[in-house]
Amino acid sequence: MARDWIARLNTELGRLAIGGGRLDLLHWAYDEHLRDNQPHRHTHFEACLVGAHGSGTFTALGTDHRLTPGTFFLARPGVVHQIRNDGPELMELVWVSFAWSDDGGTPRTPGERLMRNFAASDAIVAMDDGRIRSLWDALRAVAPTALPEQVRALVQTLVLEMAQALAPDSVPAERPDPHARIAQQAVRYIEDNLYRPLAVDEIANYVHVSPRHLGRLFAAFTGTSPTRYMMLARLDRASALLQRGDLPIKEIADSLGFSDSAYFTRCFTRRYGVAPAAFRRGEGEVRIVQSPGGLV
Repeated sequence: MARDWIARLNTELGRLAIGGGRLDLLHWAYDEHLRDNQPHRHTHFEACLVGAHGSGTFTALGTDHRLTPGTFFLARPGVVHQIRNDGPELMELVWVSFAWSDDGGTPRTPGERLMRNFAASDAIVAMDDGRIRSLWDALRAVAPTALPEQVRALVQTLVLEMAQALAPDSVPAERPDPHARIAQQAVRYIEDNLYRPLAVDEIANYVHVSPRHLGRLFAAFTGTSPTRYMMLARLDRASALLQRGDLPIKEIADSLGFSDSAYFTRCFTRRYGVAPAAFRRGEGEVRIVQSPGGLV
């Protein structure tokens, strides 16, 4: 696969409306021969498809899932995961990192119900029937030269197709591990409310536990505190918006719940080593896997 289609996807379409919510596209990638990685976490979804060759294991929350050509799998926000090869040839893999937050209204359309169920589900692995692969292939074919509207339509269709592969008709009321369920609900609440100031007390009240107990459950699940997770998630979104489009830095800061642009700039510089304006010019780097179990 040529790389120019990936390059274009990584410079456009930072934010889209989909499924009654907001989709932030953070990173597109392709690797013809993916090497093993270390256990790590993200503050976003990472949707992956195994290509024509390779096999291995996707480990998430301590459970191993078999990977073969055509396997579609998903790393959910905050969940420790790892990819390992076990075949004679390293896996071909294509993936996209994104965040989705709903608008808080009552779902009115099938697409809105689909995205709600996808976000709340625990499902992470499915065998592609060819539809997901065909949409990736279409993006590869048209992205280098297509109109932005054409690329946008394909991306929206791809995201909905991936959601459909893993969204149940209804979300189970209870998950096997009640502590993980509470932590996942807290993560989801944070993801849906990054656009405004959010106190730990409010999150704890939403999941019906004390702030102290929430801190313990959250750290066990995500490896960090609710406050730090919120900051990293906001900065992840900001880095994607800076790389795509020309939204003013103040507008990006406002849309992600920062009290002022100066505070946003200080936080961003600590995370990425350069100020937002310099990052937009290409002077910074997107974070990659750093340490086992870490948020990246």
